[in-house]
Amino acid sequence: MHLTFFSSIILDIAIFIAVMMVITGVSSFFIIKDIQKEYKKVYRAHSKFEIELRKLVNLMYKFMAHSKLEPYNDVVIKQLPHEEKRNLLKIIDEVYESVDKESEETKYIVETYQNLEEIRRTRDSKVIVFNQKITLFPFNFYVKIMKLETFHTFFDKQ
Repeated sequence: MHLTFFSSIILDIAIFIAVMMVITGVSSFFIIKDIQKEYKKVYRAHSKFEIELRKLVNLMYKFMAHSKLEPYNDVVIKQLPHEEKRNLLKIIDEVYESVDKESEETKYIVETYQNLEEIRRTRDSKVIVFNQKITLFPFNFYVKIMKLETFHTFFDKQ
């Protein structure tokens, strides 16, 4: 009698452990997929931003030949560190102030600059959402396992 009682308790515990392992496995799958999806969104926005930044540097240097843009003319924007990209954006803002925004010759520069600003806002908002998400439990646990790092924003915090 005691043997069947203990064997039924052991069986119940084993079933409970198996169910918990299945639940943990399924939830881990969905959490990892969600993190990957959010990471891809940020990465795509980041890539678009770098492409637009390269395009604007090329345009401004070609049409305006500004000396501050010369060091960035032949570098790979993607390989620049974050702080260097922030400095480049400040230089672009300075140079953009001198652009005649009504001229037909600079119309494409103005349009590209506006596109860059829109992409930067979109990218930074996605970065903020991603960074906030990966600081919360259970995402932070999986981010450590996946060895993902946070992204940096390009706007100045006030």
